[in-house]
Amino acid sequence: MKILGFDIGRREEKGAQFEDVLRRIVAAREGTAGVVTPENCEQSPTVKAIVTAISNRLSVTPVHLYRRKTVNGRETKERLADHPVAKLLEYPNEYQTRVSFWADAASCMVRYGNFYAYKGRGTTGPIRFLQPMHAHAMSVTQDYAGKVTYRYGNGPQSDDYSIKQLLHVRGTARDFIKGDSPVTDVAGTIALEIAAERFGLSFFNNGALPLMIFKYLQGSGGFKTKELEEQFIKDFQEALGGSKRHRAMLLPKGIEAGDPVRIENDKAQMIETRRYQRTVIAGAFGVPPTYVGDLERATFNNVEQQTIGFTSDVIMPVVQKFEAAMERDLLTEDDWRSGVIIRFNLDSILRADFKTRQEGLAVQRMNGILSANEWREIEGKNPISDEDGGEDYLRPANMMVAGEEPPAPPTAPTTPTMPEDNADGTETNTAAN
Repeated sequence: MKILGFDIGRREEKGAQFEDVLRRIVAAREGTAGVVTPENCEQSPTVKAIVTAISNRLSVTPVHLYRRKTVNGRETKERLADHPVAKLLEYPNEYQTRVSFWADAASCMVRYGNFYAYKGRGTTGPIRFLQPMHAHAMSVTQDYAGKVTYRYGNGPQSDDYSIKQLLHVRGTARDFIKGDSPVTDVAGTIALEIAAERFGLSFFNNGALPLMIFKYLQGSGGFKTKELEEQFIKDFQEALGGSKRHRAMLLPKGIEAGDPVRIENDKAQMIETRRYQRTVIAGAFGVPPTYVGDLERATFNNVEQQTIGFTSDVIMPVVQKFEAAMERDLLTEDDWRSGVIIRFNLDSILRADFKTRQEGLAVQRMNGILSANEWREIEGKNPISDEDGGEDYLRPANMMVAGEEPPAPPTAPTTPTMPEDNADGTETNTAAN
C-alpha cells in the first residue's frame, strides 16, 4: 500500500511504522506547507505555549527608570517617574497600550531572536513614539569599517536605517549583529510535532478506521481502465470516510477486501513521539517542561520551584536583553553620565504566597531593614504618617555593633529612707533593710 507515494509495509517493530510514515510525510512536505518559520511556528502547541508564557509574563511586568547615586559610600536608587523615557515606555505609540506593546515585543523576540522599533522624533526634543517593525523584513549588514546598516523591505520599496534610528533588541548572534532565531534552528523538530498533530487530526477525522487494501481474486481481469480503478477508490472513500464510517458496501465482482493495515497508537508510539518532541522543543527554548504541559514528573513542590526557575532562567535573560538595548538606544549621553538606568520590576513575579511573603517581610522589619511604609508599599498600600511611625526603623534592644564594648548595666535604684524619732525629739533618716 502507498501513502503519498511511499510503500508502507506491515512491520511489527515497535514504533517503526508510525515513525517512518511521519518522517516521510515531513520530508515530502518540505518546501511547501511543511516549512516552519517564525511566522507559522505557533501551529506547534509547544511553541505556542512557550511564546504565550514568556510574552504574558513580560507584558505585566512594570518597567521603571532610576538614577543611581552614591551616598556615604553606599549606592542608592531614585525613581524618575517624570523622565521622558519613562513616559515613552508607558505610552509607546498611539495604537498599542503598554501591555500589548511588551507582549508583542516579547513574542517577536522569542520567535525571531530580534525585536526592532523605529524611534519617532519631532523636529526637536526627545523620542515621541516607538514604531514596531516586522523582523522578517529586516536585514542587517556590517561593512569592513564596522558600520552597521539596517535595510527594511526588499527592492525599490526598501529603506536604510542607522543604528541611531532604531531600538534593536537581540539574542545570541552567530554573526555578532543579528540575533539567531531558535525557531529556525530547530525547525525540523517543530515540523515533526506539527506533522504529528495533523496526522492525529486526519486519523481521528476518518473515524480511526484502518487502512484498507483491496486485491483481485484469482482469474479476475481487474478494471478495464485506470479511470475506473480511480473512480472505485474515490467512491469507497466518499461512502465510508469521515462521518459515513461503519457503513456497509458491496464490492464489485472479482475484488475482495484484504487484511487492513492498522496503525496502533501504542505500538506506533504516537503519544511517546509527541511527548518527546514537546520536551525537545522546550529544551531548545530553555523553558521548564511544566510550562508546555508536561506534568508527568511534576509535584506540588517542584512545580513551585520550576516557576521560580522559569523566572530566573527564562524571563530574566529576556528582560536583561531589553534593559541593555533600551539603555543604549533610548537614553542620552547625559543620562548615562548621571547614572540613569532602566529596570523591569520582577518582584511581582517572584512573590511567594501570602503567608511566606509576610514572614519574610516581618524578619526584615524586626531587623531594621524595612520601615512600615516600605512594607506597605510592597503590599500596595498607602503610607502612614511619620507621627504614626511610618518611617521608623526598628532595632532589637539585645543587639550591639561588633567590636564595641557592651554598655554598663544600669545601677540599682536606691531604696528610700524613712525618718525615725530619736529620744531627744530629732529625726534620723535610715535606710530600710
